[in-house]
Amino acid sequence: MNIVISLIALSCVFFSEVTLAAYDSAKLDTLFTDKNQRAQIDASRSGRTTDKAAPQINKVKIDGYVTRSDGKNVVWLNDQNTLKSSKVNNIKVRPSSIKNNKVTISIDGDTAKLKPGEAWYKETGKIVDEH
Repeated sequence: MNIVISLIALSCVFFSEVTLAAYDSAKLDTLFTDKNQRAQIDASRSGRTTDKAAPQINKVKIDGYVTRSDGKNVVWLNDQNTLKSSKVNNIKVRPSSIKNNKVTISIDGDTAKLKPGEAWYKETGKIVDEH
């Protein structure tokens, strides 16, 4: 009976050492996560991917837009287009709401209306003509 208890105790110690060896406490960092880490965790849980190297966008320039034969608008901004999605990087574009030659864009809750050739600087909120 003592041999069985000894074997059980020995196997518990052995397997706990293997488990602890696979865990890297240096990667724990802190108990809490910041906003970007939380977004990454949520994205991985839902099957979406986030690009860690995605550049911080401080400037949005509208290069132009075209109204297609089916009535939908395609907007070009920061050298990319909205042909497949109304989101370019983390910039939300509302191509269907183009009025008076202005495109409505938003980043992180900040919204601006830009004409082709204009750039919006997020930090200052200024719109500059960059023709």
